[in-house]
Amino acid sequence: MAIDFLEAVLWEWNSETEEFYISPKIKNLLSIDKENIKLLDLFSYIAEEDRNELKLFFDEMIKDKIIDNFSLESNMINDLGQRITVEIQIRSNFRDGVFIISGMIKDITEKKQQENINKAIENKNRLAVEGSKDIAFWWNVRQNVISLNKRIREYIDFEGDKDIVISYTKWRSYIYKDDLSEYDKQMMKIMSSKTDEFYSIEFRILNKNNEIRWLESKGKKTLEKNGDVFIFGALSDITIRKEKELENNFLSYNDEVTGITNRRYFFKEVGNFIEENPNESFAVIFIDLDNFKYINDTYGHDVGDLLLVEFTNIIKGMEIENSLFSRYGGDEFLLVKYKVLEIDDIKSMLDNIIKELSKPISINDIEVFCTLSIGVSIYPSDGKDINTLLKRADMAMYLAKINGKNRYEIFDMNMLEILNREFEIEKRLRVALDNNEIKVLFQPKIDTETEEVIGFEALARWECQALGMVSPKEFIPISESSGLIIPIGNYIIEECIKKCKELSLKTNKKFKIAINLSDVQIRSEKILPFIEASLKKYDLDASYIEFEITESVIMKYPEKNIEKLKQLRKLGVSLALDDFGTGYSSLSYLRILPIDSLKIDKSFIDGIVIEEKSEYIIDTIIELSHYLNLIVVAEGVETKEQYDYLKSINCDLLQGYYFSKPLEFADAEKMLL
Repeated sequence: MAIDFLEAVLWEWNSETEEFYISPKIKNLLSIDKENIKLLDLFSYIAEEDRNELKLFFDEMIKDKIIDNFSLESNMINDLGQRITVEIQIRSNFRDGVFIISGMIKDITEKKQQENINKAIENKNRLAVEGSKDIAFWWNVRQNVISLNKRIREYIDFEGDKDIVISYTKWRSYIYKDDLSEYDKQMMKIMSSKTDEFYSIEFRILNKNNEIRWLESKGKKTLEKNGDVFIFGALSDITIRKEKELENNFLSYNDEVTGITNRRYFFKEVGNFIEENPNESFAVIFIDLDNFKYINDTYGHDVGDLLLVEFTNIIKGMEIENSLFSRYGGDEFLLVKYKVLEIDDIKSMLDNIIKELSKPISINDIEVFCTLSIGVSIYPSDGKDINTLLKRADMAMYLAKINGKNRYEIFDMNMLEILNREFEIEKRLRVALDNNEIKVLFQPKIDTETEEVIGFEALARWECQALGMVSPKEFIPISESSGLIIPIGNYIIEECIKKCKELSLKTNKKFKIAINLSDVQIRSEKILPFIEASLKKYDLDASYIEFEITESVIMKYPEKNIEKLKQLRKLGVSLALDDFGTGYSSLSYLRILPIDSLKIDKSFIDGIVIEEKSEYIIDTIIELSHYLNLIVVAEGVETKEQYDYLKSINCDLLQGYYFSKPLEFADAEKMLL
């Protein structure tokens, strides 16, 4: 009764009767609800890691009836699942010939926790090497407490100059928010391990000056016998190293000129996206800047680089949602549009891009036009890996370039057939001159006043041994994109000069043969020397030759091309502006263009007698041209009504099927002579 009254934490076991007495305090300590409890029952409250050792100790004491005093520590788990550390005092003796074991149980949980804290501090101090700039720390995971040495005060705002102890929750508040998720993930991985192990984590914190600093946390997790988990380690400031790493990483994954991501990053990111989202559709958009090489060659690489930057800024300024924009290399860019629901969404976006780039871009007081050829492929219908998608987007882009540039094409399987023909044409075109398959036909030009032939336009025709007749609409764009227009064009120029010489020896009539010059030819630095050398080779007066250049070619780079035309004029040839009215030229340029004649595009001629607007435009062009002392040529005349109307408004020269189709040289010669 006295023991119960004092609530002493006592117990006693009688070997003869096997009666086991425990005081109420022990029942409260272990949250025991049972009225009667045996010694054997008490072992079930011993923590598993201590149970066998303690039971073996009691079994030997009882078996050998050892008389002694003992004191040992053990971990126990009460009925509420709480772990406590106890000191068990044991005294064995004989009383009236009966072997009795008695003792006390003392709760030393708080004492052990303090000892562990002191132990952690000692370990932390051992880790803090003399003169080290590292910040030693220990973390009692179960108690949610972290202690850091005083060097941490250089980073976070605490008064005083001693070590600090804060909660783990408070410590997390200093970690940079973008790194917190990964930090927690790594710590959870460490905690879930059932063994002691070393770890290393890198993360950022916001210091007391609101600056971002990189820290590396290196440490070791230890599992105490009582189940506590401690982490000891040190924090190192790695800001300089990380900034260097990030700089190197930026250069590795970003384009040096434009600052946007490069092809390496593109392949990595899109590959990861496919792996993580195998069922989500997206578009791969391949963008090529038309005639970028010409800009580099004309204005220099500095202007070319600035154009790439301006182009990049325009696309970025459009703020295309759910997208990745990268430079593939040179003048080629890649745009990935995620979350594609309808193909019309892609078309609308590309229409906006082309519209934005239709305006001239001013670079160092130079206005340049940056048209685009764009190809599109869709995941997963056009390919289930990035290489296939990219190849097919490239195919679509190539077709857009062949079809006239400044447009986009969306890949479909029929495109493979079209492209196979394009590749076949290019392959055959490379040997066309060697096989004498390219020939020149001549379409007469008629003077409306005398109704006589006063010249011809030279037109290239190709009859391929393998493919048959190939339309100029097919092979001319391919020859331009492949560069084959240079040797083919040179052949046509020399052939025309040669035929002109033959005709000039047979007649005293003044006539001209007009030769078309493409965008690629006009950009070539060798074109002028070649024309001059050919004229000298055949001893031909340059006035017999006229070169036709489309206004769209001139207006891409007006200043540079106007200078090129002036150099051509110095050779003595005449110049014609072809397809007038279909491009985007400014009428003010007509004052300074070194041209002799102007050709009205067939699209306007087709409207004669059909719509008044076309007739009004033709009337205005002729009136303006005559005011500027330019000869006007109407091409594509096919009916008598068109002929009569053009003659009535004083159009100077006419050509078209109404008079003659393009002719072999012998037949054209007869019309002139």
